[in-house]
Amino acid sequence: EDGNQEMPIEESHWVEAAERADSLGVDIINTSLGYTEYDNPNYSYTYEDMDGKTAFASRGAEIAFSRGMILVTSAGNSGNGEWKYIGVPADAKSVFSIGAVDPDRNIASFSSYGPTADGRIKPDVCAEGRNVYIINPQGEIKKSNGTSFSSPVLCGVVACLWEAYPEKTNAEIIQMLRESAHLYETPNNHEGYGIPNIEKILTAYEVTNTNILKMYPNPVQDVLQVKFKTSSEFLKIKIYDVLGRKVLQTEIPSSLKKINVESLSSGTYIIQVQDEKNKISQKIIKE
Repeated sequence: EDGNQEMPIEESHWVEAAERADSLGVDIINTSLGYTEYDNPNYSYTYEDMDGKTAFASRGAEIAFSRGMILVTSAGNSGNGEWKYIGVPADAKSVFSIGAVDPDRNIASFSSYGPTADGRIKPDVCAEGRNVYIINPQGEIKKSNGTSFSSPVLCGVVACLWEAYPEKTNAEIIQMLRESAHLYETPNNHEGYGIPNIEKILTAYEVTNTNILKMYPNPVQDVLQVKFKTSSEFLKIKIYDVLGRKVLQTEIPSSLKKINVESLSSGTYIIQVQDEKNKISQKIIKE
């Protein structure tokens, strides 16, 4: 973002940054900006362009999503202005666009709204973005407003949720958040599907999987003990590093329930245990 001008080249810079992030193994990008009008009006967008297919950054965002990333983006702050609508790349189909509510869960009047030009619900969901506490450039704690704050709030939630469910795809994580939101059955053009309820997601998961999987010691040095409620004769074990690379795959008798991890380097891993009915993942630390 170049604060001294508004030119289409900034969309190219955004795409280059996304490509660079992807090359480094980044899973989630927060984008607290949106493009609608440029200094040269010949380059400005119309509402009809908000179809997720026209703008360069929106098309780049779709490619990033196809690579497995989650794109969390501010819906925009034009809700009570002449433009009113979401911007670029928030209009992209696969981008998780975030509106703003106040501490009382009421929609902020400035929060940009949809639908997209092709009739899709936007924003996707909302988070607190009005009267939120921030630290300004002078290091002072102040209150401020903007979907530039609600978006990173949700981005942090997305990161935590994906850590809880590392086996889920980017599309599944986003859909889980939509379905947990309070307006999921009756979405609207200003709030989208509403405010996500993370406790609802975690509770639903715990009801299904409570006490099925326990591992110890954690951190572990050589041998990991596994407690896994199962009627299966064997357990399939897969271990992934923090970049998602599979570093170990084995199958053990369910009666044994011990995994030798001596060959792993020190670090953090995600271990996946699977029987005929369940597939559950958990984080472990190898000393």
